Amino acid sequence: MERLTFEEQNYWKLKLKEAIETGNSFEIEKISKILNIPEEQTKYFINGLTGYPSIDKVWLNYYSEGAEERANNIPLNKTVWDVIEEKILEYYDIPAIDYFKKQISRPEFRDLCYVWARTFRAMGVEENEVVPFYGPFVPDICAMLFGLNMIGACPYFLKLAINKEALEEETRDAKIAVVYDGKWKNVANEFSKDKFKNIIVATVTADMPSPKKEIVSFLSKFEAIKNKSQIPDEEKYIWADKARDISNYYTGEVKVPFQANRSTFITSSSGTTVGDVVKGVVATNESTISQLYMADASDVLYFPGEKVLNHFPPTASTSLNILYLLPLYRGMTIMLDPRVSDKDFYNQLLTLKPQLVVNTGSAWEVFFDRVKREMKQGKKFDFSYARGWVVGGEGTDVNKFLKYKQIMTLAGAPDALASAYGLSEVFSAEATEKSDARCDFSKKIMSVGIPYAGINVGIFDKEDNELSYNQRGELRIQSKSAMKEYYNKPKLTNEVKVNGWIKTGDLAEIDERGFQYIWGRVKDSIKLSNNTEIYLFDIANKIKENDFIDDAIVLSMPTEENDNNLVAHIVWNDQALLGDKKNYIEIMNEQLRGFLPNGVEVSAYSSHDTMLPYSPTTLKKDKNKMSKQTKGYVQVVDGKLNNIEFILNENGKYSQKCAIIEKDKIRSLFRK
Repeated sequence: MERLTFEEQNYWKLKLKEAIETGNSFEIEKISKILNIPEEQTKYFINGLTGYPSIDKVWLNYYSEGAEERANNIPLNKTVWDVIEEKILEYYDIPAIDYFKKQISRPEFRDLCYVWARTFRAMGVEENEVVPFYGPFVPDICAMLFGLNMIGACPYFLKLAINKEALEEETRDAKIAVVYDGKWKNVANEFSKDKFKNIIVATVTADMPSPKKEIVSFLSKFEAIKNKSQIPDEEKYIWADKARDISNYYTGEVKVPFQANRSTFITSSSGTTVGDVVKGVVATNESTISQLYMADASDVLYFPGEKVLNHFPPTASTSLNILYLLPLYRGMTIMLDPRVSDKDFYNQLLTLKPQLVVNTGSAWEVFFDRVKREMKQGKKFDFSYARGWVVGGEGTDVNKFLKYKQIMTLAGAPDALASAYGLSEVFSAEATEKSDARCDFSKKIMSVGIPYAGINVGIFDKEDNELSYNQRGELRIQSKSAMKEYYNKPKLTNEVKVNGWIKTGDLAEIDERGFQYIWGRVKDSIKLSNNTEIYLFDIANKIKENDFIDDAIVLSMPTEENDNNLVAHIVWNDQALLGDKKNYIEIMNEQLRGFLPNGVEVSAYSSHDTMLPYSPTTLKKDKNKMSKQTKGYVQVVDGKLNNIEFILNENGKYSQKCAIIEKDKIRSLFRK
């Protein structure tokens, strides 16, 4: 029998749904054969389901009637600014931004947006022009992006960790750029080039209240002089407060007519959906507004007059959409604070008291570990103001999440913690827990909730066949919020946008209630000689089953002798810190011998007493740093504890050097 095309498969899936709804057993049997449905999937027929998540859309049971229609009924003649301006006028009395305790009202903010629209017009920025931004959110940058949207231009929020070559490539067509003065040294070589007509310099101090403004300004100037990172005193470089004055030179109309499918925002993907290259993800007015409408229809916990913390730069769509556009749209006040460290995060939550905040699993781990320690020391916490504290990014595991919930309960907010999932390619949010749709912890991994109304999802195998419930495969997404393209990367765009779906690159499953579970990246694997794949996160999860392990991650470390050599980075829990680690390592070795196929070996362990290393910029586990670690490993060989070192050879593989620890000497050798 010839393989069905993707369109034919979808046709017969819909026919199967009709047959099940009408109880036509003959049609059900016929279509089941056409689609080659396995026996295991037919058990869902009795409950009125096809077994295909993308057809059944069981998550809609958690939403009010008509939610999907409302989510998809977006205006086709409005810009993002048109939609946001309406909401600014609707919630006129609620402050738009709180910036270091200085409130910017919605009327003031609306005026500032028009000032920047006129400024960009006066500077000659044209429709469809791309303007690179480098730096964090400050009030001027908040307004600039709307000013550009009014005039039909497109801000590109560059990844802060962008390398020199990528920076040159991603800004090759730019004439005007915006840079935060505190990050100038990172882009000075590129932004100083003659191709840039002007560089607008934004500062963290421009809208600060006194005397904090004067103190921070002095410290910033002192730091710039010390690091020799001062911005040149040339006409080309225009400080934001001076640039605002340029708006007076333009008195004409600023808003351009709506244009369908116009590039509106470009964010930098923080994931690795395709390769490890810099990917500018292009959103349109339609896709951005779609996210706002989907959130609205999904009854997200954004309420007028409440506060949301935004301390991330606008490089990621999470910050731009979930922590900026959506709060403005829903009548919230944005607590803007561009400081990102874990210490700052702790202080921000306790002093600013936001009802809503989103952060990575690593950031929450640091936060709750500190709260737990201080609770033991007698400190009292009151988190009763929390309504939606969301674990996103890399997520977390069930054990950690349950510990966090216990702490939240003790602090007066038992139901405020939630898990969520998103990606830049659909302009951030895709799934979240709801107050009536919570993870039941029935699986080994944490659920990220249910898809938004207006989102469609499916799990697919490598032959593009959709899988049924509780089966693992690649998560794919259909949404009006899907990206237009990767900026100047058509080949990569075509690899991700397939048959109307966005390929996420995440291995996932969906249960019959519609809850999603993300196991890890599809590419986080090794391939054996028989072409079967072993997922490294499965090995890490096996290690985490031990009651003396708090966390683990497994990475590939190919040696001369074994391409499938692995290392594990582990975090001991309190029990192990007082126990015999040599004995625990032997237990893990024995466990893995019964779990791993022949030829695959975890040859060394790097232990961490608190948590796995994380990046100070992304606040996610720093796999890149851990993968480059060559020292600090241990292993038990012949009953003795060994220090392990990996020596990188010219061919890109490692030799494994052991220092066997004996009572009276250390004997070194290369382990074959």
